[in-house]
Amino acid sequence: CVLPGYLRADVKATLLAAFGNRRAADGRLGMFHPDRLSFGEGIYSSQLVAAAQAVAGVESVAVTRLNRLYEPANGEIEAGVLPLGPLEIARLDNDPGVPENGRLRLDMRGGR
Repeated sequence: CVLPGYLRADVKATLLAAFGNRRAADGRLGMFHPDRLSFGEGIYSSQLVAAAQAVAGVESVAVTRLNRLYEPANGEIEAGVLPLGPLEIARLDNDPGVPENGRLRLDMRGGR
């Protein structure tokens, strides 16, 4: 949910950058930048919520889905983590042309 007075599109763009796989203009790394990830490191919903809450204009956050693409949920939301194997590294390119490299869907509500 977006705070009143903030534009949903602006908040969404900032969230996409925060969860991206690139270095921002100010030098900060996106959450899924390769330099921030390690083999076998699971993705915790609490880390996702904290990163989203740190964005100006975000009122509240809910993770409603957290699973591997094309696979049914396997208790990840309940456990609060998307586990990865010891030889896997999380990837979130968010490229519609290559969804198997990670996809992020935001349902933005509130704001203007």
